[in-house]
Amino acid sequence: MEEPEEKESLLTRLKYYTTLTLGTTACLSSFVFMFLIPWILDPSISTLMANFDPEPVVCMTVQSDQRRGMKNCSWSSCKHGCTTEQFECDQIYVNYMHFPWAKYDASNFDNEDNLWVGVGVPIFVNIKACGYPPKINCSVFGDRHGRENDIFPCYYSRVDPNMVITSYDWNNEVTSIILALLVPNVLCGLSLGIVSYWWYPGCQKRRCQYQIPPDQEDASSNQQDGDDDDEDDDDDENEYDEGEGYDKDSLGRRQEGDMKNKQQEEEKDRDTSIYLPEEKV
Repeated sequence: MEEPEEKESLLTRLKYYTTLTLGTTACLSSFVFMFLIPWILDPSISTLMANFDPEPVVCMTVQSDQRRGMKNCSWSSCKHGCTTEQFECDQIYVNYMHFPWAKYDASNFDNEDNLWVGVGVPIFVNIKACGYPPKINCSVFGDRHGRENDIFPCYYSRVDPNMVITSYDWNNEVTSIILALLVPNVLCGLSLGIVSYWWYPGCQKRRCQYQIPPDQEDASSNQQDGDDDDEDDDDDENEYDEGEGYDKDSLGRRQEGDMKNKQQEEEKDRDTSIYLPEEKV
């Protein structure tokens, strides 16, 4: 008798800790999804909607300003964090042409003014102009693209020609959107689904192989006992009715005999009655 009790206690503990873990996973997944909206989903969707040219073109820095103060830093080519206030910023302007970077050759490059399509256009590290180290380091970005007459690859937007960024990968953006949507939502949905399926009473009685709680077992056993008593009562009534069916003839005969005896007694009383003669006046 000790082994079933130990197994029952072990299963109860396992069920409790599993439910706690799944509930925590569902809560954390929902919070993570809320944080991924401004960090990944919004920038990636905005990047895809800008319709950048997938092939990099030639860009050249024409101006770079390093400014200080919140009033002077109304925008920045790269800022540390998307929600932080900027007291120091790098504002970089470039010219770009529709010449593929893959065909660029520094020795044979023709730097004529009429070839530049965009002139004095601000350039950003990405569409939100913000990043977090170590993936994006704004100090390195400023040193690499902030020197005048430096030539490097860039991507321009087909929707807004004045929007230019230094890094773009369509596959990377789509993958980020899919992962940000699927991973937290799938974890949250699976966790809630398993917990609901595990603790749903109807599931426990019909399909689940988990143990029914003691209070529900007592209620179900009492209900079964009541049903058995009702069946016994019905069987007794049926037997009683069948017994009455067998005794109907005898009861009819007894009633007929009683009626005949009563009639005979009444007739005897009438015969033995005395009639007194009428007195003459």
